[in-house]
Amino acid sequence: MDANPYAPPTAVVADPEPTGLKRRSVLLMIVLVILTLGLYIPLWFLRRRKALNQLDSPRKLDLGPFVAFAVFTALEVAMILAVRAAGEAAIPPDVIVIVSLARFVLGIVLLLQCFKTKNILEDHLAGPADAAPSMFAAAERVKLSGLMTFLFQIFYLQYVINRHIAGTSGRLSPLEA
Repeated sequence: MDANPYAPPTAVVADPEPTGLKRRSVLLMIVLVILTLGLYIPLWFLRRRKALNQLDSPRKLDLGPFVAFAVFTALEVAMILAVRAAGEAAIPPDVIVIVSLARFVLGIVLLLQCFKTKNILEDHLAGPADAAPSMFAAAERVKLSGLMTFLFQIFYLQYVINRHIAGTSGRLSPLEA
């Protein structure tokens, strides 16, 4: 006997636009940043860089800034642990100035990467680059907040990914928001 022609389809339908970006708990991210002494921040970018570069945007993230930040953070933590293990009372002032200046410069580079990521997300959310502009394009375009990007950086970017890109159906739980 033939199958019921009125039965719902049984084939699995793939996501038409898989991005590779997944929902992540922002609260968990905050805990991970604290537990890893800031090392999670460049790791967040490194884990998502490939997926972000595959989004529909002419902008792409380079690998260099994140590797430099991760290496510097790891070296800084190792230096602090070595000084403490050696029983020295304090780190020499000259070293503190150099480390602080390097941390400041790398922090600015990382902030610029956050804004670059914000622009990538905006480009992707605007729709295909080859689509004809409509008279309602300005109303449809998702505009991300520069102030929120400045203040909350990867936490705001992950919130945007959770809300607009990764699994757009369904309501976000408090841990994902």
